[in-house]
Amino acid sequence: MSVPMTIMVPIVANRLTAILAEQQNALVNTAFSPVVRESLDLACAAFDSTGQMMAQSVGGTPGHINAIATGMAHIAAKFGPTELVPGDVLITNDPWMTAGQINDITVATPVFRRGRLVAWFASCCHSPDIGGRILSASATEIFEEGLRLPIMKNSAGRVN
Repeated sequence: MSVPMTIMVPIVANRLTAILAEQQNALVNTAFSPVVRESLDLACAAFDSTGQMMAQSVGGTPGHINAIATGMAHIAAKFGPTELVPGDVLITNDPWMTAGQINDITVATPVFRRGRLVAWFASCCHSPDIGGRILSASATEIFEEGLRLPIMKNSAGRVN
């Protein structure tokens, strides 16, 4: 007997919301940055296998939610399903691909079922300790703003 969609959709939506609340709480509780811990300058979200957002955390900032949605499109385009394995973690703070400033770091993890990419979980948060000028608005070129991370894949402890 199959469950009607009118029942299944809210069940799945509520479960995703609960998972994202747990993800956000874990990020806040383990953050070294007081900006993340005290101001919730972050976002967490779940995406389908193509990088389209399915759900987002309730807390956090709208700017990070928009940035993470944009960033996931770039991450999913750069690393297709055949290039990923369980345990991969992708990271970037490229301001043209994600949040618009080097201090916002996006981390994404692919989710697999029976060896097939089915979803992504990602977070974006403000990390002021990335180096560079204290007031990045006074920088005259991108290299003065801090360490810029292109979209990179960390697979089983090695960066690709």
